[in-house]
Amino acid sequence: MTNAHSSLRDATIEDLRRHAPFDQMDRDAMRYLASGLKLAYFSKGATIASPETGIAGKLHIIQRGQVRGELADPPGRDVVEYADGECFPVAAVTAKRASTHIYVALEDTFCFEVDADVVAELARRSAPFQAFCSGRANALLQRSFAALRTLYSEQSASSHAINMRLGDILRRPVLQCLPDDTLQRALQAMHARKVGAIIIAQTDGVPLGIFTERDLLRCAASGTLDLNATIETLMTGSPICLPMSASAAEAAVKMVASGIRHIVVVDDGKLAGVVSERDLFALQRTTMRGIIGAIDTAVSAPALVQAAADVRKLAVNMLAQGVGAEQLTQLITSLNDKLAARIVALEAARHGIEDIDWCWIALGSEGRHEQTLSTDQDNAIIFASGESAPVTRDRLLPFASAVNATLDACGFPLCKGGIMAGNPKWCLSLVQWQECFANWIQDPLPKALLHSTIFYDFRPLSGNAELAQALRAWLIARVKDDARFLRAMAQSALDSPPPLGLFSSFQTSSKDGSPGTLDLKVQGTRPFVDAARVMALASGIGLTGTTERLRACADAKAIPRDEAEALIEAFHFILLVRFRHHLNGNPALANPNRIDPASLNELDRRILKEAFRQARKLQTRMSLEYQL
Repeated sequence: MTNAHSSLRDATIEDLRRHAPFDQMDRDAMRYLASGLKLAYFSKGATIASPETGIAGKLHIIQRGQVRGELADPPGRDVVEYADGECFPVAAVTAKRASTHIYVALEDTFCFEVDADVVAELARRSAPFQAFCSGRANALLQRSFAALRTLYSEQSASSHAINMRLGDILRRPVLQCLPDDTLQRALQAMHARKVGAIIIAQTDGVPLGIFTERDLLRCAASGTLDLNATIETLMTGSPICLPMSASAAEAAVKMVASGIRHIVVVDDGKLAGVVSERDLFALQRTTMRGIIGAIDTAVSAPALVQAAADVRKLAVNMLAQGVGAEQLTQLITSLNDKLAARIVALEAARHGIEDIDWCWIALGSEGRHEQTLSTDQDNAIIFASGESAPVTRDRLLPFASAVNATLDACGFPLCKGGIMAGNPKWCLSLVQWQECFANWIQDPLPKALLHSTIFYDFRPLSGNAELAQALRAWLIARVKDDARFLRAMAQSALDSPPPLGLFSSFQTSSKDGSPGTLDLKVQGTRPFVDAARVMALASGIGLTGTTERLRACADAKAIPRDEAEALIEAFHFILLVRFRHHLNGNPALANPNRIDPASLNELDRRILKEAFRQARKLQTRMSLEYQL
């Protein structure tokens, strides 16, 4: 190779290395790619690839210019723009099929063309390129998560990562006994090993139960403490188990949500060890043990306010340690649940409503287990139906208003729309709630559809959960086959399209005092949330979380599994960007969810664009399903 050719090849490689996945590929793979590149020119308006051109034989990498991709059938759907360094049609080339999209140059464009056989060989030689071809969005997401951990590593409050595998946390052999061993023998073993729990397992290693110091106190208090009794009769059966591959963050969420202190770790269903809260919470300086303890013992507003601040500090630490958006939102919501439940309990005792059958329900993002670091409160009350509903409501409203005020002091602002339990409109009997939902379903006017985005995501937080469960069962049965209402909800779900412009990567706007920004909530996560809600209701699924709904819809065959997982990855990435922006964004902005995409690095801008594309595909599915 002449020096001129060598220099040209090296310049091409360096140019490509500015973009993913080429920045992760080794020198030999890049040289092989460069040797197979051909530069092609396409004038503005030229069709570069389409279904009519047959099996896609070339991968195009944009060297300079802009390309618009649009689903061929039906036309005008799943539109996305590609810019410098981006590739198309990846799936068609690797699957050796015709493209489903039409790709048109939006301006005079130069593309590197790579023959399909070169693409196949490159995928064999380069793992990063193979990962990119097999799952473009997921590969880019994993790159972003790695970059995030590096970016925030210096801000981490701990030298250990809360995303460690449970198998890597196990420090000593698990203490176990057989079901027919006596309580005395079990206690002697626990004392000798100086541990607070023993696992009861079958001879084949399958865990049956757990006996802890809490169980000992329970038996002593109930008068059933018999040292000669078999441990099987005193243990807590069906302990919560996680595989060795699960993360410490997953275990932490389970502990907080279930109010337990030990997680049984299994390997292929067999007992492998036990992880205690002490093991997990030593992984960060702001401990969940301390936060939960502070919440459980709080009796004053200042103590609750401090606990709420500690929850936010813990979230920052875990974000810095690379915890994923799903685990992070679940953890924040679980801790906030405990905080809210403590506030509710204190105010209920102070207002003397023990003779009323009621349930405090969480709505909106809290109802979906999707709270971020900047969120207001949405809540309501269901009380048992009776002849004196107005009297019951009048007794509950002062209690509810006091809870709303304390939540506000703890950093959960009062809902500007008044969707709070202290509002008489949202403190209703079970029958009144059924009438309310029935009216919304019967006349799906814009206001009713707006309420559906908040109220349909309710879940019980404190009080008699059976009231909320009864309302949920009634609602699912009422909505599941109501085609008119579901179509109206689907139409409403299309009102917030992702911000992908026709002639730029993002369609920004000037709003809320933030020029040239986009809304990561309304335009980012909301398309996923709204579509998942409609699909879940149509499938008779009573879950409230967006991720849970999408996975349950995949289980119900309402959506392909691989498509659901791609949607979930995209949804989680946008949530992650929201978290980071809440930490680092401009506090002067009126809306903390608005972000200038130019403030993101190139990789994150590209992944965000891919995530928005997934949202657009989901909305396309909705529009086709309901013929909108």
